[in-house]
Amino acid sequence: MKKSIWLPILLLCAGAAVYVYSGIEYNAWVENVTLMIVDVAIVVALHFMLKKKEAYEAERNSKSQ
Repeated sequence: MKKSIWLPILLLCAGAAVYVYSGIEYNAWVENVTLMIVDVAIVVALHFMLKKKEAYEAERNSKSQ
C-alpha cells in the first residue's frame, strides 16, 4: 500500500482517538469540533502532498532509466 494512503489514515485515526478519549464527558465533542476539522484538513493536505511526491519520484525514476 502506498504511503500517501496509509499515513494520512493512521494520523486521522490517531487524532480521532485523542478527541474521543478526551471527550468522555457528555457533548465534549462539540468543544473539539474545530480541532477535528483542522485535523481532517491537515490529513487531506498531507495526502495530496505525499501523492505529488510519489508522482515526482516515479517521474524521476522513469527519466533515469
